[in-house]
Amino acid sequence: MAKGKTEAVKRMIHAHIPAGATITLQGLWDQIGGNMNVFCGALQSLAARGEITASGPGNGDPEQILLSLGQGEDPEAVKLIAAGIPQLKASNMEQSGRLARDILKDGIPRTKEQLASIMELPEGWPGGLPDVLKLSDGAYTLRDTAAGTVELNRLSGESQAGAEEVRRQRRLLDELLQEQETVAHEEIERRLGAKLLPEAAAHLMRLPGGHYTHPDSEAAWEEVGRYLARSEPVQRNDFMRMFKRHRELVEHIKKGWEEPPFVLLPDGRITVETHPEGREELRRREILAYVHYTLKERMGGRSFFTLEDFAPRERVLAKQEALQAGCVELKLNRRDMFAAPIKTTPERIAKELKEITGLDMPSRGGAQTMPAAYLTEHSLSGRETARLLGVRSGEINNLHEQGLLQGFRLEGLLRYWRSSVDGLRSSPNLERLLKRAEMVKLHDAGRILGVTQEQVRRLVKDGYLRHAGRAERETGQFRRGEVEDLLKDLPDIKAAWEEAAGTGAERTVRRRKRQLKRREQMESVAPGPIVLDKYQEQSIAALLAGHSVLVAAPTGTGKTLVAEKLVEQILAQDREVIYTSPLKALSNQKFRDFAKLYGHQRVGLITGDISINERAQLLVMTTEIFRNWCFSNPEWMANISHVIFDEVHYLDDVERGTAWEESIIFAPPHIRILGLSATVPNIHDLARWMEEVRGEKVMVVEEYRRAVPLVINWLASDQEMLD
Repeated sequence: MAKGKTEAVKRMIHAHIPAGATITLQGLWDQIGGNMNVFCGALQSLAARGEITASGPGNGDPEQILLSLGQGEDPEAVKLIAAGIPQLKASNMEQSGRLARDILKDGIPRTKEQLASIMELPEGWPGGLPDVLKLSDGAYTLRDTAAGTVELNRLSGESQAGAEEVRRQRRLLDELLQEQETVAHEEIERRLGAKLLPEAAAHLMRLPGGHYTHPDSEAAWEEVGRYLARSEPVQRNDFMRMFKRHRELVEHIKKGWEEPPFVLLPDGRITVETHPEGREELRRREILAYVHYTLKERMGGRSFFTLEDFAPRERVLAKQEALQAGCVELKLNRRDMFAAPIKTTPERIAKELKEITGLDMPSRGGAQTMPAAYLTEHSLSGRETARLLGVRSGEINNLHEQGLLQGFRLEGLLRYWRSSVDGLRSSPNLERLLKRAEMVKLHDAGRILGVTQEQVRRLVKDGYLRHAGRAERETGQFRRGEVEDLLKDLPDIKAAWEEAAGTGAERTVRRRKRQLKRREQMESVAPGPIVLDKYQEQSIAALLAGHSVLVAAPTGTGKTLVAEKLVEQILAQDREVIYTSPLKALSNQKFRDFAKLYGHQRVGLITGDISINERAQLLVMTTEIFRNWCFSNPEWMANISHVIFDEVHYLDDVERGTAWEESIIFAPPHIRILGLSATVPNIHDLARWMEEVRGEKVMVVEEYRRAVPLVINWLASDQEMLD
């Protein structure tokens, strides 16, 4: 029916635009009239198909936009008509308002249906008409008429009586709460002799059982604690915003006072003792006290010490304590150690180093010194060592990895003992040692041994030769010395290869003709388990660890699978999750997909047009709906664990990006975020911004491999395609 109306209006538009002449947009509407939305839709459709052209300034004035019959597509016509429609609608609304006022001036109230029989009422009437008053029976009149004056007086009386009743109920509520900490809803209404007005109890807190109490009562604080026990810890600013009614509690938290059962975490978030993170923090404090005492005892009088006796969890805290106390990290003889921040004699330091490394260190000099300063004084950096020996820095690393040059790590930087450098410097075989430590590539190793590269690989596979380098993996490089040492054993190795080859040649190899599997057999083979890509595994692991995650991966590489794995985990925990998309059509499609996977009773859809199972565990909605929830229904999100933003790059959209921006900023702090996109070039900047506004760590996972490769070609002016 709607399509039929639109087609009829199109025919009327054709009939009212004279051939070879023009008509203004306002004039065309004045002649046709009817439903404004149908008229605008028909006009835009004709302009898009090129049946109507438009000209005039771009200010949107419908009196200056000239329309004429067209013979082809005109993009400017579409823009001009789109710019003039808002002003045309506003003008129509204003004109309808004036006409309605003229009708209602006689003081006779009229219903909307009665007015519609006299004039054309635009959609949304009487919006923007403050002097039009709706009476209690649904009729409309003007404020300055007799009926309007009576209605205004009635409304004023009702307002005053309501305000007095609110004040009476509030006084009685305060008296009841002075006698007892909480009061039941039924008891309040019995004492009032009337229904409790929401405005009278607006300054109170209603407990889940239906009782009312003051926000800073013990019962109210216990309810806040129960809420925090069920949710994730919240940032201090969010805590003050969420519980601002509990003024005394907020003031204590603001000053850093811990009021049981609340716990202040090291990162500034607030939780309670019964929450896992709260218990963890209290346990951490106990361990920290023990570590502090033990570490103080261990550092007393020792220049160097380790944390090997601490349990793994205690070791992390002990390391933090040691660094805060001024200790310096070391790695001596492959042992993680610390140099104590104390002054002692060189003799004592040298004695401890001999016990650890077996080296005889200089012990002369009576002035006390710091252990870290002693190490720096009797060692050289890599650059200093290379300059002293007259070699390149890479050759110094080779000598160290060969064990020809001894050293240690000081705060992560490699240093070499001065005595070891002096010994190597005075050695007559320095050039030979450097050559033996030199790295050679695969083809160079084959040239030295006189074998093929494939035979070199076989030597590695059989264990006669190993790759060089700090990482235990195939680097394609070898030590020249190890390659040369293999020359004397190479004839015996080759003989063993030939013998093994001869033995294998005597065997009769029977080859079976390859047969195709029957169709029945092929269909009965069960599919194997899905093997996740590395980026998918990283994303899922970060989500399960409690982080918010941004995933940037090309189209077709399986970003949605990350969201599905997350949804499975949340549903298994009996929590709730929201999946947002930028388009209603995409939301409808995701709803159907998820309903097939998890069942219709566990999946809901909210798009503004329709609402299905809105209290389901998995809710699919548009991003604008989620943004509105953050402002209007935050209490509905207490059990929501995550929100998934599909196509999160819409944040950069000029017109709609604010919906994503506000959703991220104002989403409740206990909710974690999963953002999916294929087109976010500055995803690390986005993550840093989210960390700043959310106050939590945001992990970034990127995938560069394309399942569907992109091919870029150039089209020359002569229509030739170039790569």
